[in-house]
Amino acid sequence: MQDRYLHEVEVLRSKLRELRGGVDGKRLRQRSESEPGAGFGGSCQDSSWEPKRARDGSPGLTENLNCCYIEDTKCSSYAQHQSEPSVSHSSRLEVMHVHKPSVHRGHNTKILHFPVSSKTVIGKHSSDLHDDDDASLSSDSDFADSERTCGSGEDGDSKGEPGEDSEEDDQSVLSSLTTISNDSNTPSVVGETLGSISLSDHAHRKVIPVTSMIETKGLPGCLRMSLFSYVPPYIHFTMHDVKGEGLPAEIQRHMKWKLSTITPLVIRRTLVNSGFRLVRKSNDWCGTWGKHMKSLCFKTLKEFQKINHFPGTFQIGRKDRLWKNLYRLMTKFGKKEFGFIPRTYVLPQDSKLLRQAWEKSCGKEKWIIKPPASARGTGIKVVHRWAQIPKKRPLVVQKYISQPYLINGSKFDLRLYVLVTNINPLRIYIYDDGLVRFASVKYSSDMASLGDRYMHLTNYSINKMSSQYTQNEDATACQGHKWTVKTLWTYLEKEGVDVTALWNSLVDLVIKTIISGESSINQLTRANLVSRYCSYELFGIDVLLDETLKPWLLEVNISPSLHSSSPLDLAVKGPMVRDLLNMAGYQVPNKLLIAQQEEILSSFGVKDKTIPLCFDKRLYITALSKEERNKHSFYQQNCSREEYLEDILKHLTPDDVRHLIQSEDELTQAGRFLKIFPTTATHMYHEFFEAPRYYNMMFDAWENKYSGNRQEGIELLESLCLQKAHLVIPVPGGLTKSSASQSKTFPTSPSPPPAHEEKYETQPVVESRKVQCLSSVALYRAARPRSGKFSVVLKPYPRSAYLTRKAKPSITPAKTSSSAPTNSVIEVQSSSHPTLDDHPVKEVASY
Repeated sequence: MQDRYLHEVEVLRSKLRELRGGVDGKRLRQRSESEPGAGFGGSCQDSSWEPKRARDGSPGLTENLNCCYIEDTKCSSYAQHQSEPSVSHSSRLEVMHVHKPSVHRGHNTKILHFPVSSKTVIGKHSSDLHDDDDASLSSDSDFADSERTCGSGEDGDSKGEPGEDSEEDDQSVLSSLTTISNDSNTPSVVGETLGSISLSDHAHRKVIPVTSMIETKGLPGCLRMSLFSYVPPYIHFTMHDVKGEGLPAEIQRHMKWKLSTITPLVIRRTLVNSGFRLVRKSNDWCGTWGKHMKSLCFKTLKEFQKINHFPGTFQIGRKDRLWKNLYRLMTKFGKKEFGFIPRTYVLPQDSKLLRQAWEKSCGKEKWIIKPPASARGTGIKVVHRWAQIPKKRPLVVQKYISQPYLINGSKFDLRLYVLVTNINPLRIYIYDDGLVRFASVKYSSDMASLGDRYMHLTNYSINKMSSQYTQNEDATACQGHKWTVKTLWTYLEKEGVDVTALWNSLVDLVIKTIISGESSINQLTRANLVSRYCSYELFGIDVLLDETLKPWLLEVNISPSLHSSSPLDLAVKGPMVRDLLNMAGYQVPNKLLIAQQEEILSSFGVKDKTIPLCFDKRLYITALSKEERNKHSFYQQNCSREEYLEDILKHLTPDDVRHLIQSEDELTQAGRFLKIFPTTATHMYHEFFEAPRYYNMMFDAWENKYSGNRQEGIELLESLCLQKAHLVIPVPGGLTKSSASQSKTFPTSPSPPPAHEEKYETQPVVESRKVQCLSSVALYRAARPRSGKFSVVLKPYPRSAYLTRKAKPSITPAKTSSSAPTNSVIEVQSSSHPTLDDHPVKEVASY
């Protein structure tokens, strides 16, 4: 019925398009002065007409995102979802015939990287992505967390601008096949209008066409194959300056990316080159890059939508929460493990403790004052007198590291980029490059110089205003006041520093920092995320090296700036954006009918039935079957490492397979990201978790067994995927969907009649009816007669049977009518409620 309805809707829409393209449509579109809104186009800005998707009952992310939980009132049976994924159809099929030769499916998917000279790309086009990091802070609370969780920011970490969400509804701002609408009057976060990034830039920007970036089985270069059967392909992202192969029109109309107030230009260009359409105001999007939002708002995400945050990451993004989480672990495991953050006091609650520490040092210590959720150096200053500290407003006061490691006499810090693709199981990646930011004035420990912000603060947003600041245009040069991390390693190696040991200490700091907030983030993620597909997060972790090269954690940014103010920034952030979007694993939204998907795949020359096209929500389900819960519980209860290394992988559950195939697909796209957790050596960090994590154990065993030969592990998973083990999902009652389909009945055992009824007469034993589907079970539990007396209703009796009343039991046995349907209901006196003799309770079937 639904397919027929959608087909009729599409026929009408196609006729409407034909009418619009004809002579009559042109005449209707002509605007008169008296009727400025006549015709098809109500706005001159919306030059491309597109039908909206058929409305479904799923919750959508509201435009201001300052929302509460929205109940999803649309219920669909598990049997329907098992036969085929739920889809919605919004446009007629227009197949783009791009025939590709069919090749045998293989596990070794090769990515063909085209060498591009960094000097050619960066030097020539640096002005294209020039950003201004002086974006004003957002005054709205659209994405702000309930705990003021905008996060702390350095180096222009974006907070956004107000007024971004006042654009037209569902208007396409940017298409990969056309230019950006120049009618938009909304300035971007970098101080440019959207018209300034029109694709007319190609006239002065060298674009390298890519026809086949991936050797896959007949799929175009815009899609990349999964390693496993019955797993949909992923969108293949290209570089910001490389025009990738376009998506077919039937797919591209659904690939909408919602722009936020802080979406960087490098991300926008990457999206356009990869086939996405950028929109301002729409609920029908599949991806966005924005600020952190309230945890409850994550519930409004649809299953095919992906956002660049996890719920609750303010636990490490706010300076006060970061200290509390690390201090909790420090008191439990000691300073040797977690003593990498300076002693911190959170005011006003720690005022007495700070006063005691101040008096103990006799005022000779230096302290740095920071707002708990500031950005770009706002409100930060170094003090040494008690009177300089505000007493009543929330502040974070840290012991100042007065002996930093200096290069050319200047203080510096490191910005490390850390990608977390999942919380439970925890998967952490660190980018192999980053930024080194120098203070623009040579360092001095003299108390009289504490007021010089250009000397003691390394924030780029502050130092770029200094008259002594020198820009570095070469990503490989040790000059100016901003370097890359790789350039720093080259410099330190020449100075005789053990760079490998230093890098390992930074990795240790990063892992422990993420673990400190894992418990709270995991709880909020489980409570507010509808699917594991919906979230990933990039963190910017700022670290300072002291004179002994010990790393000190300064802060964690949950919205690190990706704006590119120089060729050096672009050299670091451009490849990183491509890699992290590929690792995030975006898939085609499930909005195409099965017939459409098959026709599109056939147009690619793909005839393999093991290759679906659209997103399958079963791959990211969080529910567990009874068997899976029992396995988790068994290994979490004081199971030693030797035991789980030997046994945990012997019998992989469907949930295990789903997590492992996602991890292996993700690892193939790591690029320059390095996996630091889990690895063969990270089991030592398991003790720092609040409770044993089953998934950490499973991945530890997987890495120990297959890290040396991943192909063997991939072949094992592929054999399970060919059996569709990863598509077996749990249903209510502790059964899996496959077992529910195999077992057509749920037997219910009849209960004996109550003792007081045996005295009078023997009721005929009624054979229990076999429940044919889960909807029958729901009806059994929901049936309540109007009389207030509970009864079991056996389908398919009419509503009159639901309302059967029973007379009060008398002393003499009641005579039953021979014509009454004796096996319609089973009336049982409740033994647990002796006071309800006048209201006998009827037995409820269980499942």
